Amino acid sequence: MILLTTLNSQYIHTSLALYTLQAYCRREFPEIRVAEFNINQNLSFILGAIYRQQPKALGISTNIWNITPSLELVEQVKKVLPQTVVILGGPEVSADYGGILARPDAPDYIICGEGEATLRELLTKLRKGETDLSTVDGLAFRQGEVIRRTPDRAPLNLETIPFPYPDLAPFRDRILYYEASRGCPFQCAYCMSGWEKAALRTLPLDRVKTDLLQFVAAGVRIVKLIDRTFNVDRERTKVLIRYLLEKGGGTEFHFELVGELLDDEMIALLKAAPRGRFRVQIGVQSTCVAALQAVHRRYDLARLEKNCLALTAGASGPTVHLDLIAGLPYEDLATFGHSFDWTFHLHPDELQLGFLKLLKGSPLRDQAVEYGYAFTSTPPYEILRSKWLSYADLLHLKAVEEMVDKFFNSKHFRYILAYLFWEDTLSPWAFFSGLARFWQDQGYSGQAHKQVLLYDRLWRFLTTAFLVGGEEQPKKQRQRQEENLRALLTLDYYLSGTGGQSPPWLIPQTQVLREKVKTILKNPDQTDLVFPSKLPLSEVRRRMVVLELGIDPETLVEGGCPVFIYLPAQGYPSWYRLPATLLPEDVGMTTIDDQSGGEDYH
Repeated sequence: MILLTTLNSQYIHTSLALYTLQAYCRREFPEIRVAEFNINQNLSFILGAIYRQQPKALGISTNIWNITPSLELVEQVKKVLPQTVVILGGPEVSADYGGILARPDAPDYIICGEGEATLRELLTKLRKGETDLSTVDGLAFRQGEVIRRTPDRAPLNLETIPFPYPDLAPFRDRILYYEASRGCPFQCAYCMSGWEKAALRTLPLDRVKTDLLQFVAAGVRIVKLIDRTFNVDRERTKVLIRYLLEKGGGTEFHFELVGELLDDEMIALLKAAPRGRFRVQIGVQSTCVAALQAVHRRYDLARLEKNCLALTAGASGPTVHLDLIAGLPYEDLATFGHSFDWTFHLHPDELQLGFLKLLKGSPLRDQAVEYGYAFTSTPPYEILRSKWLSYADLLHLKAVEEMVDKFFNSKHFRYILAYLFWEDTLSPWAFFSGLARFWQDQGYSGQAHKQVLLYDRLWRFLTTAFLVGGEEQPKKQRQRQEENLRALLTLDYYLSGTGGQSPPWLIPQTQVLREKVKTILKNPDQTDLVFPSKLPLSEVRRRMVVLELGIDPETLVEGGCPVFIYLPAQGYPSWYRLPATLLPEDVGMTTIDDQSGGEDYH
């Protein structure tokens, strides 16, 4: 029996590499199996699971997140299953085959580069008992004290790889991966593709349509296409997006796009999708021209800005995830702050602040001395300093990353952040950088935080360490602004479903208004308040919060804004505007149309 395995980063993820190898080799080796584990599992458990299957050959797929435990696993497998042939593959071992084969507990073989054809040929040779492996391209192994490396394998015709998943039913609630193309037309110096020689290859369009429809028909929840530039061929991309729109279904598809390659038609197609159908990831990486040129990254910042703003405008369309990389050559803290502000003003749903990693085999790793890089010698090879960033700078950037994840990417602080950045007068970098310093100064870093504490500590920051507009604004204006902050943070707090004791600054329910609403809801024939759900009115009355806010959460128009918040036993809370007529006559409110987020009662 042949066993293919790996250690995924989390249980929810799946390994496309294993299923692709299995599909490619299954006809000649029907006994080939896949067993997935993850890095959170005890290594002794994984070893025991492998031992019980007694494989004749064991293939392990490696990557940056699992190479260390994978090599430890190899050592243990060689001790308890000495007759088992151990084969490693993946980018981590392809770039360092010599160092790994020189270890005393080395695997028997390392597949370098694409693995499908090499694995099948190797398994065929082993089954026949042949010892001459010089004709198996893309293979490294040790003969005595000598390490052998055969020539690189010619790029594979992707059409020869069957659909990788034999049965999609077990994967409905996990993240599946799919490859419609292989290779990248760009050669960014920090990326593994910077040294790859194979040209971009694509599966035929009809084949991709057939494959994607299988995911939809099986009800798979999330499918991530690993194509490095999904929209490099605009017309092909538009055909696939139209096809997925026509087929419908509940599957969310993730694409990695180059923002400059979007056009108006493609943006319109993406925005025509219902929310939750598509998720797009666009790498901005930096706006520092010197940094972009140093890593050979093509850029057109004006076009990127125009396209991203069109993609994020309005409430419809895909979830937009933008990436930045801290630590590129020539980028210091000030220029990174500019990159952060520029990217934040593109209004992404999520902003990822990543850190430069000097991957084995990447061209930038070869320039580490030139750029003054110190980096970890073990995975993930993350930089510790450069000519432009000290370790202290990187520590601060790590703290900023934590604040962005907790307060922006979490989407639990939607309304208060929208208010703070409403007129684009406040620098997002200044805000999150200041919040990070406050977090550090108060000793909050490195702690597990209950959700209520995040709201309470943000309120402390806003009212003590951070003043929008500064000290020079009039006292009355500061007080009004503080009340607006209180109102919007109160709404965010309730919408998060946070339980426990309420923080002291939370706006209390308006009892008079609440009684009015309860009275109306007691009448089963009432039509003043219409709920989108079919819940009994008694359930609504029991799980409602009624507030009078001094600012409209959507339009940010100041004035009395009565709101109704429904807190379900399960699921997410929702809020609705109440009719202004329920307010006392002396409280004014600007009439507005409904927008996303809240709903008006009419």
